[in-house]
Amino acid sequence: MNKLKYVLILGFGVVLGIIANRNREYLINAQFIRDYWHFRPALKDKNEIVKSDRVMVCLTIGQSNAANFGDGTYVCKNPVYNYYKGDLYMAKEPILGANGPGCSVWTRVADQLIDSGLYKKVIIVPCAIGSTSVQCWAEGDCKEKLLETLAYLKKDNIKLTHVLWDQGETDNVDKTTKEQYKQRLKQVISMIHEQQPQATFFASITSYFPVNNENPFGISPEITGAQYEVIAELKGVKHGPNTDSLNLAYYRQQDVHFTVKGLNKLAYEWYQKIKADQ
Repeated sequence: MNKLKYVLILGFGVVLGIIANRNREYLINAQFIRDYWHFRPALKDKNEIVKSDRVMVCLTIGQSNAANFGDGTYVCKNPVYNYYKGDLYMAKEPILGANGPGCSVWTRVADQLIDSGLYKKVIIVPCAIGSTSVQCWAEGDCKEKLLETLAYLKKDNIKLTHVLWDQGETDNVDKTTKEQYKQRLKQVISMIHEQQPQATFFASITSYFPVNNENPFGISPEITGAQYEVIAELKGVKHGPNTDSLNLAYYRQQDVHFTVKGLNKLAYEWYQKIKADQ
């Protein structure tokens, strides 16, 4: 009996070790805890909030600067919500659904939109992963995360009003060509619009990465050129902010992520683009 117990314990340890090794980054950076052991209470009046007047529902998608990799923290002062895996929460940094241990730009954007009177409430639907390429979102593991998020929205009959795309740094380093980036970004947009045709898609102009590439000032004309052309060619796709222009030292930390000053500036740029489209 004791021998069987030890075999079972050993077997369980091996399985746990394999799982931990395959998901070591997910476990080491506490993403698992933030996603599943966050202890945030889900709101019981989800449907009432979703169906109320003048609600913005925005899918935020891309890589680290669309996720929780900004410096500092932020506390919302308005009715800003975080939709994640079928539940609705009061938005709190780091928001659920995107990876990264820090702060996003989206809670600031939401507050500015409500302060301006454009919306009474904002629901953020985070779907962003640091260091990901456009290919990952069009064809890889990121696509599965996107499809899962869209499936939750469909099940709850939640209609997106906006999609906010901020991505391109990884493709700068990977030397993705303009045509490759265009094709893959169009795949992502098509995937979203197949299920959420009413959502306005905003694409930021984003490629800045100051290391691991030979582009002048770390900005890729291939990636930014692709983004400009997709915006020009597709109906329902609008200009997001040019994040590459926010490359002064006091806007950035860790080479590419935003400081508190950077997040404040970027939030205002996003707010201005969304406001101009009303």
